[in-house]
Amino acid sequence: EMLRSFRHSPFLAAATVYDRRDVEFAAYRNGAVDATPALLRDLPLFAPLSVTRPVRYHGMALGRVVLTADTGGIRGGLLRYGALLGLASLGALVTTSLLTHRSKARMRRAEAQLKHLAYTDTVTDLPNRRCTYEALELEIATYARAGGRIGLLLVDLDNFKVVNDTAGHAAGDRLLQQVASRLHATARPSDHIGRIGGDEFAVIVAPLDDPAELERVGQRIVARLRQPLQVEGMEVMPTASIGACVFPDDARTMSELLSNADAALYRAKANGRDNVVLFEREMILATQRRARLERDLRRHLEAGLLELCYQPQYACGSRSMVGVEALLRWPHPEQGYISPAEFIPVAEESGLIVEIGKWVLERACLDAVALYRQTGTWLSMAVNVSARQLRDKDFIGIVERTLLATGMLPERLELELTESMLMEDMDGAIDFMHKVRALGVRLSIDDFGTGYSSLAYLQTFPINHLKIDRSFVRLLPTSGTTIAGAVIALAHGFNLTVVAEGVEEPEQFDWLRQAGCDYVQGYLFARPLPLAALRARMLDERTPVA
Repeated sequence: EMLRSFRHSPFLAAATVYDRRDVEFAAYRNGAVDATPALLRDLPLFAPLSVTRPVRYHGMALGRVVLTADTGGIRGGLLRYGALLGLASLGALVTTSLLTHRSKARMRRAEAQLKHLAYTDTVTDLPNRRCTYEALELEIATYARAGGRIGLLLVDLDNFKVVNDTAGHAAGDRLLQQVASRLHATARPSDHIGRIGGDEFAVIVAPLDDPAELERVGQRIVARLRQPLQVEGMEVMPTASIGACVFPDDARTMSELLSNADAALYRAKANGRDNVVLFEREMILATQRRARLERDLRRHLEAGLLELCYQPQYACGSRSMVGVEALLRWPHPEQGYISPAEFIPVAEESGLIVEIGKWVLERACLDAVALYRQTGTWLSMAVNVSARQLRDKDFIGIVERTLLATGMLPERLELELTESMLMEDMDGAIDFMHKVRALGVRLSIDDFGTGYSSLAYLQTFPINHLKIDRSFVRLLPTSGTTIAGAVIALAHGFNLTVVAEGVEEPEQFDWLRQAGCDYVQGYLFARPLPLAALRARMLDERTPVA
């Protein structure tokens, strides 16, 4: 009965009962349990498993029973499961490898993109400042060992800010892209071109067999850039100032090469822009002086050490004082009075001219009000406006706030603009002038006739006065009468008044008065005067209300 009950076991293959003499008493065989494949039965892993247990009855040993189990089915299942696990592991390994490879590929692409971003200008797709400087350093090291030369051109776009401010940043970016394309088309294939600043590019000319070739490359760039191009539907004639320097002739290190090329660039701008200047040793001293001037100018502006003088303007008919022009003076504590021709360009380049112009406007208005209170006479106060101020979006607000704060009469304030300044951005200048006129402030064009504007523009500009430049007045009355007479007649044709500046000789004044000039200023009548001296002269002359 016990042996028959074993048939319910799915793994029991046989059971044998032995008596106490170890003689087989009974046996059971299960033919259905034989799951081990024939090829595997001789393998130790698949051998049958036997278990012997004693048979007792009330503690008395009756014999033993031997149970034999065939585990081949289980172990085969385990083997198949293990194989499945192995395949799964192998698949996981392959998948992991593929994912790792893909991840590394993505990482390499990301690294390449980051490197591209780190070394490439996003607007022009040229090498950026970092990449260009590293290339310059490498070229210097290479040619220093070989005993060769390389050239560096710093290319600065003239009046780029005008395009950026008036047509928008998209137009500015488009202009930069077209300039980059022109640089590529003009430079040699071996040259390195990079954008190193907002409107500044660098061209590394290597190798450079002849230093004169560097200037020729620069001249080709200048000629190519000045050709007209279309930017956002607007015709632009870009020009550039270029500073050139040669290694090792002009510099022994990268820092020195960059500094000297920058000094040459500054000279190119001072020479009137749209030209190439090769570095010369004396430029180092000029650059150092400019740096000192900028530093001192900034400090002295903050300390209130700048001064205003006023040059009177007289009516040709009555010879009475009707106005003054505010002129900035800088009494340097160590160097004495520094010429405006030297420090004004420094102020323009550094951006200090905006703060200086704001101070000049406020000081001039305060002084005009003070003169009225002390003399009972309102003078016309002419204040020069720089190109930087013209582009300053807050300048109209500054003028309006200054009028309110100082009590200055708008019709007694006159802003002087130069002809060349207006021609840089015609539309922007006209918009600016209309806003100024809306405040009640008057406008004049200074140095008229020295620029390149068409006389027809006079009917477009909402101005009140024209000033004949001193370069024409100096020739009177022996020559220059044709130009001066034409300007006077033209101005009167547009209902404008005329001021002649730089009048130093009685003969000049006589000719101007007879030609119908309205006002004059110059050393013949008065030099620029401090406020106290101007007040004394007004009281002495008993100037009538103009």
